[in-house]
Amino acid sequence: MKKIVIEAQERPKKPGKFREIGFVPGVMYGEGIEGSTSVKFNALAIKNLIAQHGSNAKIWVDYAGTKKFGLVKAVDTEPLSGNIIHLDVQMIAKDQKMKLQVPIHYIGEELLKEKDLELHISKHEVTLVGDMNKMPESIDVDVSKLESGAQITTSDLNLDKSLATDDTETVYGVVNHRRVVVAEEEVEVIKPV
Repeated sequence: MKKIVIEAQERPKKPGKFREIGFVPGVMYGEGIEGSTSVKFNALAIKNLIAQHGSNAKIWVDYAGTKKFGLVKAVDTEPLSGNIIHLDVQMIAKDQKMKLQVPIHYIGEELLKEKDLELHISKHEVTLVGDMNKMPESIDVDVSKLESGAQITTSDLNLDKSLATDDTETVYGVVNHRRVVVAEEEVEVIKPV
C-alpha cells in the first residue's frame, strides 16, 4: 500500500462557522488523541485524495510535527456543487481491528457485452472485519471470463484469510444474457366510415 501523507493544521477556535479559502475544516479523533481535535486540510489535497483513493482512504496525517495513521471516516459535501465541506479522520493503530465497508470494482464488463452478456450488480461493497494493515482500500473482481448464470459471491473477492465478513451468503452480482428491447411500431387502424 502506498503511503499517503496529508498535512493538517490547527484550526482557529473562533465561535461560529469556519471557512477559509483553500482549506477544508475537519476533525481528528481516536488513537493517541484525547477527545477530538479541530483541524483544517488543504482543499486541493483532500479533493485529490478522495478522487484517487475513495472516501475510506487510509492515510498518514502530519499534524504538529508528528505523523499518525488514520482512516477517512466521513466526507461531507455540498449538495449542489459537490465541494468537500468537512472531513472526519479516525486515528488508529495499524494493527487495530476495524469493521469497514470496502468498495468492490467490477472490471471486464465490456468483454461481457461482446458475448451478449451483462452484469447485474446487487452490491457495490462488502463489510469486512480485521486488522487495518490487511484491509484493502477496494476490491477488484474480474468478470470478463464469466458465463451466463455465473454468480459473484464472497469466494470471488479473493480476501486475505485474516479478514472476516458476515456477507458469506451474499450474491454481489449475476451474469445474464443481455435483454434486447425491440420498439414496437405504431400501427394506425383506419376504420371505414
